[in-house]
Amino acid sequence: MSNAKIASAVITKAAVSSRPAVHHHHHLGHSKLHGKEAAQLGQVKAQLADMKAQLASLKDAVKNGDNFSAGSRGCWTPTTSQWTPKDLGAMVELNKLNQTSGSIGAGQMADTIERAVGDLDGQAASSEYRTVADWAMNNRERLTPEAKQVVDIYSKYAAMSQARGESGIPQDDFKKMLGEMRDVGDASAKKALAHLDRKGGTVSGEDMARAIKTGTADHDGQAAGAEAKEFEKWASKNESRLSPEAKEVLDVYRKHTKAAQAQGRTGLTDTESAAMNREMRKVGAGDVSARKATEKLDKENGPISGEDLTKAIREGISDTDGHSTTSELKEFEKWAAKNESRLTPEAKNVLKTYQAAAKKAGPEGMTTKETDSMFKAMDRFQTFRDSSMRNALQGLDNKNGQINGKDLTAAIKKGAADHDGQAAGVEFTDAMKWARQNYDRLTPDAKKVVETYEKYASRAQAHGSTGMAQGDFNKMIKEMEFVSNPPRPRPMFFAA
Repeated sequence: MSNAKIASAVITKAAVSSRPAVHHHHHLGHSKLHGKEAAQLGQVKAQLADMKAQLASLKDAVKNGDNFSAGSRGCWTPTTSQWTPKDLGAMVELNKLNQTSGSIGAGQMADTIERAVGDLDGQAASSEYRTVADWAMNNRERLTPEAKQVVDIYSKYAAMSQARGESGIPQDDFKKMLGEMRDVGDASAKKALAHLDRKGGTVSGEDMARAIKTGTADHDGQAAGAEAKEFEKWASKNESRLSPEAKEVLDVYRKHTKAAQAQGRTGLTDTESAAMNREMRKVGAGDVSARKATEKLDKENGPISGEDLTKAIREGISDTDGHSTTSELKEFEKWAAKNESRLTPEAKNVLKTYQAAAKKAGPEGMTTKETDSMFKAMDRFQTFRDSSMRNALQGLDNKNGQINGKDLTAAIKKGAADHDGQAAGVEFTDAMKWARQNYDRLTPDAKKVVETYEKYASRAQAHGSTGMAQGDFNKMIKEMEFVSNPPRPRPMFFAA
């Protein structure tokens, strides 16, 4: 069968398969197609007209002696003065793009060209090129700027071959051409990233969120495709410049793009983009180091002492990223607002001290001298005055659930056994303060331990002492251990 007949059969079959099913209804009078049906019919008619034109061209080419055979001339052939018809294989590949909707990006265009002209029939610079070029011209409104660049690259290599009198593109040139096509990035993403390059320095979370929003806002359907690749490539080269917040913003972007890619999409819907931008903005405006510090406070039980909050602030602003008076302060203020009921008076004063120091320093952040001065002021607001007792009670804060007598006895023994003469003084005061703040967590036997401590400390204070004699201290601990774990009553047996 001749090539023209094959083409005729293919086109006829396509026309038949694309013809919409017609449901025959017998109505009186004249019926009309409306809306979607009329549009579909118009589209089918246009396709049939185009196919008929292609068939006429192919028949004319065969009549003039073109048999579409590369023979044994390798992957490219000398051009002739004959008219060049369109290539059926290329038309099939381009028709796949016709079945898609929305913009066509650089990656899609490059893949299509590779499949359309990669059959080594020696027509990459002639019939295949004409087919691709005509299609690109007729569909230019669907091509992104990057896709147009890909077509331009193809045109450049096709022109080079034509200038040498060749109808195909040599394999070495073909590989170079594909390489150049793959290197075409996304213009909007590149522009957004160029702004980050000009800015220099550390990239904040807010910087990264703005760049991604700007770079993916062109509605070219590449937010999860070419644009995502551009951001990944840039992030890999500039990892040392990324703040922890910027890395979190990128993770948010990756999460949304992977979800789209899993559905076979290279773009995000408007709803998805809006949700992603909201999430990135929220993450970018926060501070990772401060958030981690407040998360540690969340893991503690009971009230937050002045020492607890001071320690958290020290850890939260220790990354020296210059955000101690901005995003880091906001994280602590946000946490404090949610946990106000847990803050001791001392902790509230610590927060006020931080706010005052931040306001004085301004948005540029605090200097080392200003930071040291702030922490020195915070040290005045300590909930617990004895370090050994504070450390012992801290262990109870880290314990989940209720505190039993055995736990409390061990903490008191550890906190008051340092022989500093304060077992009935500040150590006792700290223990009682902690017990009042955590009274609802104490089991009945733990409450008896508190009563025991009060009894022995009161005796010492009555004698004008802040300490306890070693014998009294040992006796107190034994009594605490007894009330914490009283012996079981011996079973009684009655004679029958």
